[in-house]
This record gives sequence, structure tokens and C-alpha cells, in this order.
Amino acid sequence: MKQFPNTRILMVDDNDIDIAVNRKLLQLADITSDIRSFNQCKKFFEYLDSEDGGAKGFAQIVLMDIMMPVMNGFECLAQFDEYPADFKKNFVIYMLSSSIDRNDIRLAEATPNVRRVLEKPLDIYVLRKLLEQEGLRAE
Repeated sequence: MKQFPNTRILMVDDNDIDIAVNRKLLQLADITSDIRSFNQCKKFFEYLDSEDGGAKGFAQIVLMDIMMPVMNGFECLAQFDEYPADFKKNFVIYMLSSSIDRNDIRLAEATPNVRRVLEKPLDIYVLRKLLEQEGLRAE
């Protein structure tokens, strides 16, 4: 399979096992070699506020867990929404869930900035298709 150039994957998940599994799946699928992970939303925002966080010229694909302690995915997205629109335009956000709670999934699907809710473990074929629908081209 071909990589999506100028694409960075940002995983926000408190579960180290889920991060490791999804990282391995992304590497096997060869979607991008630029994969970063954050086990708390606070660290994700530290990255966003860093010099590298805006990553001009990169499509930044965020894979964010819904259920996390301290700050859950919905709270994290509410804080993300405070960034300027020009900054947010390079981000595509997918929420990840292992929950069978339909209310969580409906709420996530209704959240602005969330393109779609994906089940854990990540289905890389579905993700690849979604990235193509976003207009990203594999090379």
C-alpha cells in the first residue's frame, strides 16, 4: 500500500495498549511514518501549542478516545474548538470508542469537528478509505 505524504497521525488515548496496537496497525498499513501519541489531552494541547503543533503543510489526523480520565474526549474537543479556525482547518478528527453505549456514539457523531466515530481496534482499511474521501492522496 502507498503512504499518504504530508500526513501526521495524532493519537490521543489514555490506554497504552490501545496506542501500541493502533500504532502497529498504522505502521503495517503504511499510512504514514509520522505517528505521534499522547496519553492525556493536556499533552496533546502542549503539542498543539508548540512550534511543531501547527505543522503547516501537513494534514493532521487526530484519533481521539472518547473515554479518558481527567479530561474525556468531549472535553478535549471543546478546548480544541477554542483554537482559531485557520489553525483547525488542517485537522481531521475521528473519535475512537470501544464503548457499546449508543448515547456516547450519538454524542460524538453530533460533535462539531468530528468526522466520524471509529471502533477500537482501529480498522486501517476503513481509515484509509476515509482519508481518501478527505481528498488525501496516497503515493
